[in-house]
Amino acid sequence: MKHRIPTACLICLLFGSLLAPIPGLAAPREVTLFPASAQVLETARLKAVTEGSLKKATFTLPAQADPASLVTRLNEAGKTRIVDQAWRQIVRPDDEKILGLRKRIEAVKTERNAVQATIKALDTQIQFWQLQTKARAKTLADAGNLAAAIGRNVKKAHQDKMAREPELEKLDRKLTELQDELNRRVGRKDNAWEVTLLLSGAPPAGEVSAEYSYSLSGCGWTPQYRLEARPRDARILFTWEAEIWQSSGQDWGQVVLNLATLQPSQAIAPPDLPPWVIKPREVVAVKKVAGKRSRSKALAAVAEKDEAAEDAAPAPPQEDRQSTYSLWRLGKVTLPAGVRQRVRVKDEIWTSDFAHLVRPGLSGHAFVRAAVRFPEVLEIPPGQAIYMMDGAILGKRSFSLAGREGSLFFGDDPLVSAKVELLSRQSGEKRFLADRQTYRWEWRTDVENRRDTAVRVRVEEPLPQSRDERIRLTVKNEPEPAEQSAAAWTWVLDVPPGQKKSITTVINLEAPRDMVIDLGWRK
Repeated sequence: MKHRIPTACLICLLFGSLLAPIPGLAAPREVTLFPASAQVLETARLKAVTEGSLKKATFTLPAQADPASLVTRLNEAGKTRIVDQAWRQIVRPDDEKILGLRKRIEAVKTERNAVQATIKALDTQIQFWQLQTKARAKTLADAGNLAAAIGRNVKKAHQDKMAREPELEKLDRKLTELQDELNRRVGRKDNAWEVTLLLSGAPPAGEVSAEYSYSLSGCGWTPQYRLEARPRDARILFTWEAEIWQSSGQDWGQVVLNLATLQPSQAIAPPDLPPWVIKPREVVAVKKVAGKRSRSKALAAVAEKDEAAEDAAPAPPQEDRQSTYSLWRLGKVTLPAGVRQRVRVKDEIWTSDFAHLVRPGLSGHAFVRAAVRFPEVLEIPPGQAIYMMDGAILGKRSFSLAGREGSLFFGDDPLVSAKVELLSRQSGEKRFLADRQTYRWEWRTDVENRRDTAVRVRVEEPLPQSRDERIRLTVKNEPEPAEQSAAAWTWVLDVPPGQKKSITTVINLEAPRDMVIDLGWRK
């Protein structure tokens, strides 16, 4: 008696087989992207086969993976454990997308080769007809017919060649684009890593669930920023996006994606501290020798001895920055292989203290400066930023920020400026103490505001510094600076609309008469 299986049961069995996990086929679960690499966490159901007294399970890693960084763990209850783990290079199995891309590349190559062959054939025809010009005709009529045939065929061959050359250029461009797309998807390697696990106590079901992580090159992210200043609102609109990419040859579908601000450190322990040895330098006497060859031999011997001494000395310690990094969790993201896409990291509004900064000793331009302070330490890695002012784009330049505070500049304001006018400059000798030389400068700095609203201007000027106790300096400013450091004065001026404020500076210098003085860049 024949038993018939109902159609519904067949459909259930079919769908069950399609949805069942394929042994050895890894599924990325979580990825931490660094600027030029990634840490990938994958899970897979692996088929365990008997290998002597143990069992063996295999899975593959992308060509860009570093198998030495592989850490594997079994998600199995019981006594199943990993006895050993090994890997070897194999030919990478391509998925349907990559196979289709390779077929398109081969088709374009075939078409390009056909066009190249046609062009070479036309070149041969042109050379053949050009050689016929040396042939001798019996009669003048034969010569005329030959010349007409040569001209007609050479013209046709050149026309055909000129028609084919743009087609060849188009195929070359198309081939380059397809090859670049393939490289973006799978990198420039055609192999993969096959990892073999030796297991003890494997379950009788013949499958184990494994979780493993590894380092992956050929992927990364770059930060992209936008900083829009709103001086009237005393705030900055900050947008941080990340451009992410990967070329593992496999699309990442809904993986948990994290961004790390620094590359992972490869150092585990600090370097040994070399001894600091101070000793007399050995002096090598070089005898005078006659002749260029003898002299060159003597110099070579000295150089060889010096190089040997340098090799024997311990190498100076090199700076190797060890640091933790910030991690930004972006949730689940789909990232196809070979595609660059942007994801939003954060949007913030920064309360800012805006002022105009002028350094009249260098330039009369007034730059819009925003001072920002944060309740906690920020770490924003270096990247390109678009700077904007009230919706207008000012330009693009690098940006980074670390700490609780920072200063940002948003270009110069043409309606605010500073001008330095030299009132007097004198030099000479004192009458009663003729062994002294003196200098005196007096100038006025005018800060002008041509706006219809008041502005706060921060004026910074260099403070003259003496590098010799015999050089005496006396300084008088009106008004006195609000701040003074070892190298600069700072004034903070509130300039009303359409007005200006001034700062007067007088500097007196006295030094010995016979001293040669370098007055610096501001004479």
